[in-house]
Amino acid sequence: MLGYGLLVVLPLLASVVVLVSHGSRPSRAQSAAAPDHAAALFFAIAVVVAAARTAGLLAVRLGQPQVVGELVAGIALGPTALERIAPGAWAWLFPQSAVAGIGALAQLGLVLFMFGVGQEVVRSSRDRMGGDGSLIALTSFVLPFATGTAVALPLARHFTGSAGDSLTFALFLGCALSITAFPVLARILTDLDLVHARTGQLSLFAAAVGDGLGWLLLAATLLLARGGDLASLWPKLVLALVTAAVLLGPVRIGLARCLGRGDRRPGAAFVLMIAVAGLALSSGVTALLGIHQLIGAFLFGLAWPPDLPREVSVTPSLGAMAHLLLPFFFLGFGLSVDLGALPFTPGTAAVAGLLLGVAAVTKILGVALAARFCGMDRAEATTLGLLMNSRGLTELVVLGVGHEARLIDGEMFAILTLVALVTTLMTGPGVRLFGTLREPAPETAR
Repeated sequence: MLGYGLLVVLPLLASVVVLVSHGSRPSRAQSAAAPDHAAALFFAIAVVVAAARTAGLLAVRLGQPQVVGELVAGIALGPTALERIAPGAWAWLFPQSAVAGIGALAQLGLVLFMFGVGQEVVRSSRDRMGGDGSLIALTSFVLPFATGTAVALPLARHFTGSAGDSLTFALFLGCALSITAFPVLARILTDLDLVHARTGQLSLFAAAVGDGLGWLLLAATLLLARGGDLASLWPKLVLALVTAAVLLGPVRIGLARCLGRGDRRPGAAFVLMIAVAGLALSSGVTALLGIHQLIGAFLFGLAWPPDLPREVSVTPSLGAMAHLLLPFFFLGFGLSVDLGALPFTPGTAAVAGLLLGVAAVTKILGVALAARFCGMDRAEATTLGLLMNSRGLTELVVLGVGHEARLIDGEMFAILTLVALVTTLMTGPGVRLFGTLREPAPETAR
């Protein structure tokens, strides 16, 4: 009793006396502000997670990857659907204070996602597919890029953003049309049971090479857009190249030696700390250079050792965190694009149809012709071309970067969003209808 009296009751009584004698209370507005902001953020988080999960399960039932449903849910929660249908509910669910917190979660999810993309590029590129794989990979990137830049030049006058010009607009559009969504492609291959087939392996290798080239080209485009004249561009370009060389050279070698030692390998917690700190540092450096934080995350993913033992590997845990946080990026993306406000005039419809045709034909036909040149039969070549036409999440990230950098205007942003959605949605059904899944092997038929 003496212990309770001295150590519990007496401090509580002293606290009450101090608070009462102070004689002032925070105003009602001040006391309500913080709980309201916190409640709004957590309500928004609950809605986003629940909507993304529900839409993802529905997409799986419809034969689409789960990420497609999450993407559609994010767009629907924005001005495209929810704000238009129920503006009061939308304003209550997503006030400005909650949107700021969701934006921070989205940026974290994107950085973790790009780290995983870099890891997948290393794994897929490590197992060389020979001359055939290189030809298909380069065709899947170069042909859409060249056609996209040629088509972009006459469109630049009408759709260039405030910070871009005809050159950066053309480079960005070519980059956006040449991207293949590596994570979405991997999920589609799993759903179609093509992961271990030759077409599946070739598509993953080509997507990895194409994504690597695309992100490097996007970094150069951002530097060109923000560099002003040539004299001010060269220092930034040199610093960017030095940063990439340091990450892919000494940092990569040092991480492999430090984390790959079998005798005194650090523990899992220490490895996770190194991964998170290094990822944040590399992202911050590239953001400081005026490129983009996602470029730094991608480069650090390339530098991280891909073959760490399971007990110290951070890729599964960081990948799970990225998967959890990506719906917040989809919401942020949906808040920035209003597909319902897109003016469906004959000119806009013609531009959308032109870009959709260029994106699909150059990917499908170009990759299929390259595959046929490498000796693949018609069904395998068609399957490979259809698989490479999946853009999905990766292109949305690229579009978000370009729109944030004001290389494209809002109308072109919405048009390219439609292109990304349509090309991704047509991949799975297209493979089922026209690819190798349509024609069973003779042994199976017998």
